[in-house]
Formats: sequence, C-alpha cells, structure tokens
Amino acid sequence: MSSDSLYHKNGEYFVPTDRTNSPWSPKLLHGGAISGILAYGLEQHAPDPGMRFIRVTNDLFRLAPKVPVKLETNFLRDGGRIGVVECRLIADGKEVARAVGLRAKVQEIELPEHALYKAETPPDPDPIPISGFLGEKVDPDTYVPGLNYAVDMKLISGFQFKGEGKAWMRITSQLIDGEENTPFTYLGMLSDFGNGLGQSYIGGNNACINADINSSIYRYPAGEWICLESKTQVQPQGFGTTETLFVDTEGPVGRVSQSLVVKPFGY
Repeated sequence: MSSDSLYHKNGEYFVPTDRTNSPWSPKLLHGGAISGILAYGLEQHAPDPGMRFIRVTNDLFRLAPKVPVKLETNFLRDGGRIGVVECRLIADGKEVARAVGLRAKVQEIELPEHALYKAETPPDPDPIPISGFLGEKVDPDTYVPGLNYAVDMKLISGFQFKGEGKAWMRITSQLIDGEENTPFTYLGMLSDFGNGLGQSYIGGNNACINADINSSIYRYPAGEWICLESKTQVQPQGFGTTETLFVDTEGPVGRVSQSLVVKPFGY
C-alpha cells in the first residue's frame, strides 16, 4: 500500500490514509478526498464510454470522520442520452455526503466560431516556480500528511485571504492505491480547492467552509496542470459563495461553485 495514495481498498471499504487529512483536523476527511471518492463511485457505476458526466453536485451533510468508508450507488435515471447516478458516502453507518452526477451521450458536432466558449488564456505555466499549496514546496522525500501537501501550485495572483486567487495547480497523489487517476476523478479531487484558493478572511475566529461542491464540466482535462481562478463573496447573514473557473492548456474545462457557511475555527 502506498502512503501517498488517498485510499486503499479492503473489500467493500475504502480505507483512508493520512493523505486524506483535513486542514481542520487529522481526524476528518479533506473535502477533496470526499469529492474524489464520490467521483470514483459515480464513474464506476455501470460505466459507459459513450457518455460523460457534465454536471456533479456534492452535498456535504456532516463532518466526515477518517474511518473506512463505503459507497452506495444507484441510477436515478438510466437513459440512452441522459443518465443520472447517485453515490452516497457512508462512514460509521451514517451518510456523510452524497453526489448526484448527470451524464450525457457524447456527440461529435461542428460548431460555428461564435458558439465556442472562450476564456482568457492564463499565463504560461512553464516559467512560474512551483510552490506548495500552503507555501514553500515540501521536500519530495519528506512525507507530510494531508491532501493540501499533495498539491503543487504555480501562483499567478491573489491568494492573500481577500476573496480571490488564480493559480495553476496539480495533485501528485493517486486517489486509489494501485489505480491511475482518471480525468474525471482527478477533477473530483481538485474541485474542492477553489474555496481555499479564494478564501476570504473575515476575522472573529471565523472561517468560510463549503457545504457543497457544484461542478459544471465542459470537457475532461487534457493534463495534470489546471488553472483555477476563484472569487468569493460573503454575506452578513453568515453565508456566501466561491465560484471557480477551471482552464487548462487547451482552454476552459468547467466551472465550480461552492456554497459557503461561516464557522468558527475548530470542529
């Protein structure tokens, strides 16, 4: 078993390693570890190479303890052009999170120029130095627990806890020990990081945590490096939203929105 993977399989269970540690507590699963394993469950349910997921909604119902978890999946709709798959994440006998994925039949069509979605091309990642997500890059021979320490980042702007950030990012760990990440599960793991990159510090020992992750997927990514551009707004009533555009070297990949609630530090 690799200590750098997030989970290893044990029968029907997925056993989390220390790579899944949340920044809130080493006893909890990181949001990326949750969204990644939910994406895995969606993709493994009656896979069809002629269809792709175009929307995923993850609801994070409660804090997810770092214990062996299992997935329960089923079709909400099994159609030839549109399918809807539900995946429930069970920990200690309780449902802690749920994903609903909408998948559609792939169609190869020619589009006029005006119909193609375009986004501002981010700066070339090659000359930008690599840092860690939490600052200085950790020596690769030194293992530090937590998914945040499996992220390489090339910062473009922001990330000063003022509600916005833009950076090229990649995850260096496997989701499942012994299995290569698929483009879809890789997006799942990365989809939780917008709130971190665009985190807005509001003071008073409070932080903004996301209660969900909503991904609209234009296409699957072409490689490991994906540019995230995140912006956060917070309301005086104690909630807010982070919206993140995902772009790779071939253009827009998708958008992720996260509904935020204000929560004191600790758990």
